This record gives sequence, C-alpha cells and structure tokens, in this order.
Amino acid sequence: MSKYKPGETSDEVIKKKTDITDSIVRKSILLDAINSSEDIPATLEIRSNSISEGAVHKWCDDELGIISYARNSAHTIHNEKALKNLLDSIANANARLSQENIEENVIDEATLSNTHGDPLVAELRRENEMLRKALAEVYRAYMQIMDNYREDEVVDDAMRNLIKDQAIILGRGRVWRVK
Repeated sequence: MSKYKPGETSDEVIKKKTDITDSIVRKSILLDAINSSEDIPATLEIRSNSISEGAVHKWCDDELGIISYARNSAHTIHNEKALKNLLDSIANANARLSQENIEENVIDEATLSNTHGDPLVAELRRENEMLRKALAEVYRAYMQIMDNYREDEVVDDAMRNLIKDQAIILGRGRVWRVK
C-alpha cells in the first residue's frame, strides 16, 4: 500500500519546489546587483558579455544560496511571478552590460585617435583593430565549419553502417556493392 493518497505530495517534493522558487528569487536579486562585468559572480557562465536564461537556470553556488534546476521547473505555474522577475532581471543586467561595452568601445576609439598628432600611427592602430576583429570572425566561422563537418562525418558513418547492416540482412542477391 502506498504511503500517500492520490493528490498528496511528499514533504521532500514540496521542499524541492520551494527551494527552486527561493533560488529563482535569489538569482533575480543577484542579477539586479550586476552593474558591470566585474560584478558578475565567477560561478555564472556568460558568453560574449551576455547572460542567457539557460545559464541562469544551470547556475548553482552554495555560498550564494542558489541551486540549479531544469528550465521546465522554472516555467511551472507556481513559479510564474518569480520567473517573470528573473527574466526582467536578466534583460536589465544584459542592458547594463551592453551599455558598458558601448562605453568601452568609445574609450577604445578615443585611445586610438589619441596618438599625439601622428595620423600614421592612428591609422595603423585602427587597421590593426579592424584586422583583429576580422580574424576573430574568421576563426569563429572556421570553428563552426569544423563542427558541421564533424557532425556530417558522424551522420555519414552512421548511414554507411546502416546500409552495410541492411546489405547483410538482405543478402548478396539484393545489394551489389557497399563500401
């Protein structure tokens, strides 16, 4: 006989639900405190100066009192209000980080043009910066192509093995050549 009647929930499940809700609220508070990239906790993984919703859901830190949870757990009805606050906090933090990046780019441009009146040095610095950014884009494109190639190679190998297995099953009379 089961311990709980239909419709009853165990204390552990209720505690887990409240822990997730508390963690969502705590993450919102921590994200609201981020004003610059130096304020981002080390345990929160970000990419390209942007905080993603998935990274926030996976974020866990015992010292900060937050746990990780599945995206579906955050999108349940009882977490609706806390999730809305969390999503607003993520958007606000990303806006503050992007504003910081814009200000850094303005400072970089001012540094490039501040070359004590030597236009050749300024032009070389601008060209160097442009080439550095272009190289980063080329490298990203190369890595994406390599990922696609590896993925295609795995799919091709799987299809080849499937055809070989099919050839073995059907026998020599049906399939003439499979490498």
